Amino acid sequence: MSLLEPADALLAIDVGNTRLGLGIWDGDGLHDARRVEHARLDDCRVALTETWGTMNGGRRAVVLGSVNPRQTVQVQGLIEEISGLAALRIRDDLPLPMPLDVENEREVGVDRVCCAAAAYERMKGACAVASFGTAITIDCVSEDGRFLGGSILPGFQMAFDALHAGTAQLPRVTPRVPGGVFGKNTHDALVGGVVFGVVGALREIVERYATELREWPKLVITGGNAPLVAELAEYVDAVVPDLCLMGIALAYRSAAGQT
Repeated sequence: MSLLEPADALLAIDVGNTRLGLGIWDGDGLHDARRVEHARLDDCRVALTETWGTMNGGRRAVVLGSVNPRQTVQVQGLIEEISGLAALRIRDDLPLPMPLDVENEREVGVDRVCCAAAAYERMKGACAVASFGTAITIDCVSEDGRFLGGSILPGFQMAFDALHAGTAQLPRVTPRVPGGVFGKNTHDALVGGVVFGVVGALREIVERYATELREWPKLVITGGNAPLVAELAEYVDAVVPDLCLMGIALAYRSAAGQT
């Protein structure tokens, strides 16, 4: 018997390293997704209030996935203030949405598992899922739906900032599609080196997953820089901007017997 009652509408919240993501899951799937920098507490309050206010009646619940413990305390306080409900935290109050085949389950970020579970639900088989945020994660799911682990790389902006901070003359740049293969100036050389490097790393890592699996996994990508990567990587099968929120909602639905 399920420990949770099925919900008519879920407020799914993703507390990331720099941003708060939130969206509504109901009979129409996930919608009204938005993101704000959680350092801006007033913006978070407005976003949560507006999103909560658009949810339909019936049984409502709040489910939260977090990789940022310090910010989570503030967010939970806002949620209770606005909704009158306590947010159910994945891993603490709800089980993870898929089994993990790793050495230490506590070391794996909830966001990685939620993205992987949502990708597996979409692809219905072995898949790789890459998230391009503050850091880049590239994970793999087996044919039978087990999280196998993966790789973690510096995010685009983190790499650019490290090059700027660690050298005397390299400028700070931002991610974009390189203008060409050959960087004709320092700015273009930096953009090409990092962006092409990440696209190449993605291909290499997924190819190694394929070797281990003995089949090529479907590749799903998400995160703020996913569209940039998809423009340069013809081997991407799907770009899903709100994959983590979908996985967070899936964790509740699975625990409540709604899948």
